[in-house]
Amino acid sequence: MSHAAAGSARPDAQQGTAGGAEPDLQSFTLFLKEFQDSFPDKKYGWSKGKERSCQWLINRVPAGATGVDVGGTEYLCRKLSEKGCNITYFDLVAPATYDNHVQDDMFNILRHFPERSLDFITTRHTLEHSLVPMYQLWAYNRLLKDDGKLLVIVPMSNKHWVWFTTHFSCLPYENWLMLFYRTGFKIEECDAGTWSAGRSDFVEFRFALSVETRQLRLTGTGKR
Repeated sequence: MSHAAAGSARPDAQQGTAGGAEPDLQSFTLFLKEFQDSFPDKKYGWSKGKERSCQWLINRVPAGATGVDVGGTEYLCRKLSEKGCNITYFDLVAPATYDNHVQDDMFNILRHFPERSLDFITTRHTLEHSLVPMYQLWAYNRLLKDDGKLLVIVPMSNKHWVWFTTHFSCLPYENWLMLFYRTGFKIEECDAGTWSAGRSDFVEFRFALSVETRQLRLTGTGKR
């Protein structure tokens, strides 16, 4: 045993399962408390370009479906309501004008909806704010019906968006493909667009996903 390995094996350390040591949830809770206390007060603006971005999502949600918009885009919720959808606005910040909402962190979404109860989940420019995007996608998998859709829009990974104040998982394209596969999703459609014409760094990736399996797939590379 190396000196480093020997030094890390404390006599009082609890042995975990074959998958690794037992998680130190107490320390993680302390981290979350410091994270919440330090979180900046960030305001997000609106633009016509964001409406065009939302239209990609609106076009892919069937009329009359039941779902959740994680990240809370009021414009999107209103437009889908006009299509006859029963859509819940879900975000830390309550909406100004939309009544059907849940005010909570996306990390806690499983507290609010029964498993396999949703026809769709939309999440526009939200997953990059997650501390644990693999967990978040796993949670979405559990909430969707067998024929449900997950519609995701995330910004391209570049210096501007990686260092954006509240971005903690602004990942390269291939990382998103990996996470979707690992959490049981199949990519039905993907493309790219912009919400600000003329800005080369304002590029977003758009994904329409279906549930392929309910199990995590921690090996393999998926089909291309």
